[in-house]
Amino acid sequence: MPTAYAPTVRQRRIGSALRKARLHRNLTLATASGHCGRSAGWLSVVENGLHPIAPEELANLLDYYEVPAGPLRDSLLHLATHTPGRWNRVFEHRISAAALDLASLEEDAAEICDFECNLVPGLLQTPAYTQELVVIGAAKHPHNIKSLVDFRKSRQQVLFRPDPPSYKPLIAEAVLYNLIGGDPAILRAQIRRLSQVSQLNHVDLRVLPRSASAYLQLITPCHLISLRPPGRLTVSIAELSSGIVFVEDEDEVAAHQEIFELMRSAALSRTASLELIDGIASQS
Repeated sequence: MPTAYAPTVRQRRIGSALRKARLHRNLTLATASGHCGRSAGWLSVVENGLHPIAPEELANLLDYYEVPAGPLRDSLLHLATHTPGRWNRVFEHRISAAALDLASLEEDAAEICDFECNLVPGLLQTPAYTQELVVIGAAKHPHNIKSLVDFRKSRQQVLFRPDPPSYKPLIAEAVLYNLIGGDPAILRAQIRRLSQVSQLNHVDLRVLPRSASAYLQLITPCHLISLRPPGRLTVSIAELSSGIVFVEDEDEVAAHQEIFELMRSAALSRTASLELIDGIASQS
């Protein structure tokens, strides 16, 4: 169950940066932790992203490691000020800690990129569409279906707030024809929903046409989330049947970003994508 100390992407990024800075100075855990009156065990836990660190203690360590003023320092201190917020208050003990972390990242995002080859991205799904997916995925835990549907619906509000992130969903053309739940009415309503949301200025939906299906081999469905400055944190995320996987290594994330942009370059333009979706919606 989620707890106050459930590991988060922010904590892991802070811990990784602290370890690199400490090793750069050739300092041991004992020496560094002794500087701030803590145990080596405590610092090890922080470096592994398993426990938050107070901004004041973080600033003290960054001073000791001689990390200069600049983007890295600002970013780490900003990440350390984050609190669990409304997601933990509303959905704690009903939704996994990883899913709460995903929602928290979306809420603080400057940009969200989604790629889906078979399904409509979660942030664009209708409740009925989500319900059909959740019923199958939660077959062993039917009591949790309503919470999961409500959670996904709540996440979608990020697109309708006064300062929404730039949202760039990329879907394979097959997504527009895949029946979910066996009821054509669910897909028709979902296509109309795509048509409506795609009109928003901050939503740049692109469709990868069937003629470009070879590009589907490049990457599995994923989210790329970049936090607003000064957070400067970008994460690649995959929602699998076994759970949510966060890719945090900067080189791997950069590679995923390059692939995503390559696939967008092979997709229909925004205008052509909207015309395709509107054409399907008009037939409903």
